Amino acid sequence: MSTSTGKTAHKRGQRKNTLDIPQRLLDRLTPSVLEINNAEHQEDENSRPETMTLNKLFNRYYTARKAAGAAERTLEDYRKHMNWFRRFLSLEYSGLDNFVPNRDVIRSWISHMLTVQKLKPSTINIRLRTVKAMFNWSMSEGIIRESPFDNVELLRVPEEDFQVISKAQERKLFNCCELTTFTGLRDALLMSFLLDTGVRIGECMRIFVEEIDLQNRSASVRAESAKTRKARMVYFGARTKELLIIYLAWHEKNGQAPNLFLNEFGRPLDKDWATRCISFIGKRAKVTGVRISPHTFRHTFATRYIKATGDPFSLRRLLGHSSMEMVNRYVNQDVADVREQYEKFMNGGTEKW
Repeated sequence: MSTSTGKTAHKRGQRKNTLDIPQRLLDRLTPSVLEINNAEHQEDENSRPETMTLNKLFNRYYTARKAAGAAERTLEDYRKHMNWFRRFLSLEYSGLDNFVPNRDVIRSWISHMLTVQKLKPSTINIRLRTVKAMFNWSMSEGIIRESPFDNVELLRVPEEDFQVISKAQERKLFNCCELTTFTGLRDALLMSFLLDTGVRIGECMRIFVEEIDLQNRSASVRAESAKTRKARMVYFGARTKELLIIYLAWHEKNGQAPNLFLNEFGRPLDKDWATRCISFIGKRAKVTGVRISPHTFRHTFATRYIKATGDPFSLRRLLGHSSMEMVNRYVNQDVADVREQYEKFMNGGTEKW
């Protein structure tokens, strides 16, 4: 002990673990004070923001869209396109899909779809729009401050001529259908119905028998079945009507579901099966130069309709488009069509010398 100060001397660097403060200050550290501090600490822990991940973000977005009444086909597209994005993240980022990506990740995904998957720009844009919509919604909800799609542009899509089935190719397709069998009759009816109505294949598979009006040669597309969620009426010709009369007689005896198109067991078909079926018929008929698919049937209907009527406004209603943008592509005919119309104009609208 030091003789001058009366305090115990400590060696330099020696640890000192005692509090040289008055006892009155120590008395203030009561149990209640400590409990308040613990409560404040716990409250601070609970107030920390939730760590947002891509999976959590998508689940919240999907729930919101489902609650808003999005069509099942739209919800299916959300799941499908997000799964493509997750596959890319799993491949390129070692499965780290539990984070919110930035624009560099989005650009890398675009590059992957172009160079590795070799997808068409139109297909890539469809996937991008779906994922972009999720991030736009997240910003509007205040979940994120910035979208990874900021300053990321969609790809330019070159305008391609629609593939259209010719009358000769159409005859080849129908000649492959054996009308004395159920499957042959049904397949012929399916192709005829698509060519006459122009409906989307998903809408076609959801049409019920009770929505077919043979007398007026019409069919109803329910709002819940339509892509745009708007009901509409479509029409069919004499060939489709004759096929329907025979097919509906079978349906009445053997149908196990209200859907118009059924399999041999009377159960409903789905659009994937119908797409494969039509593609198979095209291969069996040895049709070349055009892709035989339900959407090609839709393009064929629209192209024939606009050539015959020249009315894009009624075509928009029949196709179930929400705007004229898509319909205008059918109006922009190819060079041969333009020349044909021009010759009609010149021959009928000019005087002879």
